[in-house]
Amino acid sequence: MFGFFKNKFEKDAQAAIERRAQQMAPKAAAKVAKPAPASSSRDDDIARMQAQVGQFVTPERQALIQNALKVQRAKRQILDQLDDESRAKLVAMAITALMREDGPPDSNKKK
Repeated sequence: MFGFFKNKFEKDAQAAIERRAQQMAPKAAAKVAKPAPASSSRDDDIARMQAQVGQFVTPERQALIQNALKVQRAKRQILDQLDDESRAKLVAMAITALMREDGPPDSNKKK
């Protein structure tokens, strides 16, 4: 049963990522420097690519990525320590929360 949900979420996520990449492609292309004419050696190609990556990956972005990786590792360690029953309950709760059609509980309250 969970395999069906997993496949559905993976397909939806991949489609969303591809749509976002297509939206961002023109913006990213404008930021990246135009490639130089064909270079004569592999080392020149590598140096040019590293320069382009250097423009794209700012120190702030690197810090954010490193922080996100630390958080992801910490969460993974917590999930790895769960027994099978607790993990199944957590997955069921997450699927239920994601599949809810109504908004957050606060938005349904009458004032």
